Order: sequence, then C-alpha cells, then structure tokens
Amino acid sequence: MGINPRASGFATTKEGKKKVVEKTKALIENSQLIISVASSGITKEQIDTLRKAIPKDTKAAVVKNSLMKVALEGSEFESLGENLKNENMFFFIPEGEARATYEEFEKWAKEAKRDKDGAAKVAVMDGVKYEGPEAIKNLSKLPTKLELIAKIGIAIKAVPTKVGRGVSAVPNKLGRAFGALKDKIAEDEGA
Repeated sequence: MGINPRASGFATTKEGKKKVVEKTKALIENSQLIISVASSGITKEQIDTLRKAIPKDTKAAVVKNSLMKVALEGSEFESLGENLKNENMFFFIPEGEARATYEEFEKWAKEAKRDKDGAAKVAVMDGVKYEGPEAIKNLSKLPTKLELIAKIGIAIKAVPTKVGRGVSAVPNKLGRAFGALKDKIAEDEGA
C-alpha cells in the first residue's frame, strides 16, 4: 500500500453510502446533542487524539454533508442539515456528556491551534439550533437531567424542614413572651 494508500471508494458506492447513512442514523438516535465543527485542515492524528480525549460514549465522525442531511431527515436534529457547508466533523453526544465533551474539545482546539478556525459552528439539542461558539459553550454548561433532579429533590426536602423549624419556633417564642410578661407583672406588683 505504501505511504499514500488509495481510497477504497466505499463511501462513493451506493451500498457504501447506505451503510454510512445507517451508522450515522444510529449515532443520531443515541444523541441528546449534536455539534458541528469545521474539519478542513485537521490531520488524522489530530482527530485520533481528539477521539481519545472525549468521553467514551461521545462519538466524533467526519460525514459528508449530503449523507448527513439524509441521515438527519425526520429526526429532531434535522435543522442541523440546513446550512452545512465545507468539511465538517460531528460530535454525537449522549445525555450527560455535553460539558465534558465540550471542555475536552476546547482543550484540544487550543493545543492544535484551532481555537479560531476550528471553533464549534452549529449545535442542535431538542430540535433547537444554536449557532456560534459562545451559544454552544453556554449550551454545554447546562446542568444534566440528574443534576436538576438532585437540585429539585434538595429544594423539596428543604421546604418541610423550614416549616418544621418555623412551627417549633412559635411555642419557644410564646414561652419566652409569657415568661417576660410574668416577670413584668411580678415586677409591677412588687413596686
């Protein structure tokens, strides 16, 4: 094969394209969030380094735009295919992995000196499209479902605790008030 092996042509055959679309649809079905990143100029070694750095359940794939559009049809991520241009790498992120994936991507982008050119372009979550690195960074910082459930549980538990403290404080305050009244009456009678 040598240093520059020939392309197999797998992704250019009809059968190959069908398999790529099927694999991509499977990744889409298991994703909560999909992020698109410009991939022009990224070497295979850089992609391998990035794949090793991101969480195990997150998948990064370079898919032709036309095949990606076909795979996205009928899914909640369909809006991602609206304006795909140039070469793109896609991150298929399952629930709970957005923050860790984006942090690793940012570290990698700085190391690979791609923090300007390779910034995240578009992301889709729950059918809503987010454009630009800042919007995607903010999206990745959202709490996970488990974190929200924990916060709600703590808040619900706090309400009865506060009510209990308030209810138990009433008799104590009344007792102190009656004690002060008794002392004042005794003082007035003694005078």
